[in-house]
Amino acid sequence: MVRATIIIDCGRHSGLGRVRRTLTLVDAFRTQGVEARIFLSDDDGAELVREQGYPFEIGMPGDLSNDILIIDTCTLTAEKITELCTQSRISCVIDDLGERPVACDYIINPNLYAACVDYGAYEARRIFHGPAHSLLAAAFFDEATSDDNRQGIVVSFGGTDNGALAVAVAASLSTKTDEPIYVPVPAYLEPAASLVELAARVPSVKPLKNPEMATLLGKSRLYVGAAGATVLEALAAGCAVCVAATQKDQKRNVDFLPTIGVPALSTYHADAMAVMAEQTMLAAKPTMPFNADAPMDIAATALQAYHQAA
Repeated sequence: MVRATIIIDCGRHSGLGRVRRTLTLVDAFRTQGVEARIFLSDDDGAELVREQGYPFEIGMPGDLSNDILIIDTCTLTAEKITELCTQSRISCVIDDLGERPVACDYIINPNLYAACVDYGAYEARRIFHGPAHSLLAAAFFDEATSDDNRQGIVVSFGGTDNGALAVAVAASLSTKTDEPIYVPVPAYLEPAASLVELAARVPSVKPLKNPEMATLLGKSRLYVGAAGATVLEALAAGCAVCVAATQKDQKRNVDFLPTIGVPALSTYHADAMAVMAEQTMLAAKPTMPFNADAPMDIAATALQAYHQAA
């Protein structure tokens, strides 16, 4: 049987967005009869993998000589990534920024700005980039409801935030709207005391421990938060979006998003985000050319190359 090995950074340093997007490739390979094994950087965030029924190990894999390898990491060096790729039969590297030139078979950049990234220093037979190749689970499309039935604002600064960043935005927003304000908190973090206290005072603010994000975004009007992988998920789910960069690797997204009508701040400022959110709810939403079959298309390409290499 063909085997795919997936290496993912996750947890309180890397967040959960990269876990959700990379699991779409796991599903795609499994649909095509490929055995898949998952290796996580650490146990933080592993609950998301566990809850969806995926077996996993913590650490790095051993023998890769007959595997299709998929790597989604922000911590490994270009040299280490290339070393792992050369050990495998077919290799796919998810690379957001084009700053770590590697040698592999396929580069995947699922971000909206991906066409602007220069991969000239990389060695790859093909680059999958942009919204036509975004790694989005089918649930984000399937759970989307009509605009008339949407209610609520999701305030989330990703899998690295326990609500400490979200609480100030939620507090400011609660004075500007009667909409319910949902604040997701990852399973491996306890909600910030300030968030718990705000929710006790303001009934419209609702902390949610480890919610199903596709369902939550699919019913909500607006996503306010970090400019990471959740931006793509929110747009696919039909939410209006406004964001701020909270990490260095979100800068490209923040620079690009206004060109498609998505408001974005280069730095986090709670009151400014609340004002931006109020304005965004009154504006038209951008239409994105997502391809819901992108994970299947990428997996099929890698699998075809695998058999040709036999």
